[in-house]
Amino acid sequence: MGKVGSILAAILLAISVGCADASAQEKPYSILVDKGAFELYLLDAKGDTLMHYPVATGINIGKKRRAGDNKTPEGDFTVERVQNTKGVMYDYHDGKGKVEAYGPYFIHLITGFKAIGIHGTCPERDDRIGTRDSKGCIRLHNEDLLKLLPYVEKKMKVKVIPGPEDIAADKRIDGNK
Repeated sequence: MGKVGSILAAILLAISVGCADASAQEKPYSILVDKGAFELYLLDAKGDTLMHYPVATGINIGKKRRAGDNKTPEGDFTVERVQNTKGVMYDYHDGKGKVEAYGPYFIHLITGFKAIGIHGTCPERDDRIGTRDSKGCIRLHNEDLLKLLPYVEKKMKVKVIPGPEDIAADKRIDGNK
């Protein structure tokens, strides 16, 4: 198991230990997003992976510090709500005009930043899953989002962890604190 695999195993263990101590009212599923691996994991209450999907994350590396920095926030969040986004249009300012950028649904997360979440994609950007391509959200293939959605509910735990590039960028910005 490589360094990234060891880090992921340690995080999964920490999540599962936390779940073992949780009350019976805890939600049975959680989501882990690994920004470095461009992967989203659906975990059961024991921390075991039930599903995993490739994702796109924020264009810029490092933790989100301000609105508009095109970085995906890191940390522990919860699902606020799920929004049907069929017909919701967005202009990427790439000359192609407005497209249904969010796919069929947008899972809003409580992150301290407005309009950050997990959502599908438009056909024009589907081939960018697995890269840094979003304005800060976590973007999935629409078919993967539809498979994930039945497990998602309000107050569900979502953890976003940095990749090695994010950690290195934050050390440069923070002065190795």
